[in-house]
Amino acid sequence: MKRIYIFDIDNTIKTSPGSKIYRQTIKLIKTLSKNPNYILGFATGRGPSKLDGLKRIKKYFKYQILVNGAIIIENKKLIYERVIAKEDIKLILDDTYKNKQSLGMVGFNEEAVSFFDDNVKFAFTGYTKKPPVINPLFYLNNKVYQLWMFNKDNEKLLKICNKYPKFKPYLWHEGGLDLTYPDVTKEKAIDLIIKKHPDHLLITIGDGHNDIEMINKGDIGVIMGNSKWKDYVKKETLVAPNINDNKLFDFFKENNLL
Repeated sequence: MKRIYIFDIDNTIKTSPGSKIYRQTIKLIKTLSKNPNYILGFATGRGPSKLDGLKRIKKYFKYQILVNGAIIIENKKLIYERVIAKEDIKLILDDTYKNKQSLGMVGFNEEAVSFFDDNVKFAFTGYTKKPPVINPLFYLNNKVYQLWMFNKDNEKLLKICNKYPKFKPYLWHEGGLDLTYPDVTKEKAIDLIIKKHPDHLLITIGDGHNDIEMINKGDIGVIMGNSKWKDYVKKETLVAPNINDNKLFDFFKENNLL
């Protein structure tokens, strides 16, 4: 049977914070990659410059869905991108700056924030070894694919984002959220990929707020046991062990997903 496997990264393939990839996960990815009827991909809110934690296994993935679907890479070649309009960024930047709210901007090779404060520091602790640069005018000379906002209080973040109806928020586990255009999602990026492989069964695996649509789209959906969003997926969705149990290979084997 031909299959496409799409994995989330943070708290699915690797721990976050910490960037640890457990042995069973590495074994699973390597085993799947050896089957010529299987295609592997990963889908993440991260940008291209924040994939350093995948060095050991990145070569096994044919597809990279980045910044929540704003970028798709196939075999190291860019095949799709959706850039945020400069005028849309300026409107939010002016408003957030006035209200002392830092705004993050995700480019292809670099990320920036309008200013650094305790909320930004908290959001990035353990997330990356390379913090964003401080440059409120980053968008003028760089393509921006996604925006960030930061606060330790998720409810406060979502309230702030209600002011920006052009964008859709995806909460992080703690400290921040992604802002994308509503037509930029992991699910819609997967649509573009499966059009190339219509005879493949789709298996999707994730844990985060930005994975719900993707998991529900899969012919077989898998949500990680460490997820906070289990109530938002279909009843038939499989629940994998907590990432820190280091049992992902065993789970796939027991459920005939290999």
